[in-house]
Amino acid sequence: MDVTAYVQAVGYLGIFATVFVETGLLVGFFLPGDSLLIAVGLLAAANKLQLSVALLALFLGSVLGNNLGYFLGRKIGPALLTKAKVKAEDLERTRRFMARFGPLSILIGPYVPVFRAVVPFTCGTVKMPWLRFFVLSLLGSLLWTQGLTLVAYYVGSRIPHLERYVYLILLAGVGFAVLLAAWRAYRSGNLRWPSRRPE
Repeated sequence: MDVTAYVQAVGYLGIFATVFVETGLLVGFFLPGDSLLIAVGLLAAANKLQLSVALLALFLGSVLGNNLGYFLGRKIGPALLTKAKVKAEDLERTRRFMARFGPLSILIGPYVPVFRAVVPFTCGTVKMPWLRFFVLSLLGSLLWTQGLTLVAYYVGSRIPHLERYVYLILLAGVGFAVLLAAWRAYRSGNLRWPSRRPE
């Protein structure tokens, strides 16, 4: 999918709906979350979108999606997670993530695709007080949607026509993340380079 073409095709309502589905429903794992925000920022820098309207659409989509996920998790959490066929390892990773970071996981979670979709459900399932969740999800949505989009807008306003190279930017980001994960695994002892046999 060409993310920039997708954003231009669906418009403001479409980017709102995309973020809403990704954060509110467990079917949103494969939607273009971070790449959507980057594309929106770059297109706004190229004067192909109105920045303020796009930021509002992204923010509202994230806040409303998070709260939908929370209330669904609170009402029918375990059964819904099972019926949605969420991978057991994804759920376990989310639980470990939340156990490690506590309430901060709601602020960090939006930056991680799987956690972005599962954390609100998990918060609802474990009956986290709604007001605490709402405040943290409000701040998390603000940091994610506005922060990432504005960074892309700033870079795009300094480098003309950067919106044409969204995939190269994302590929570089993925490559960096893979290298970082491999380095961390190597440092922690979970990865070992094959040893050379003596001649």
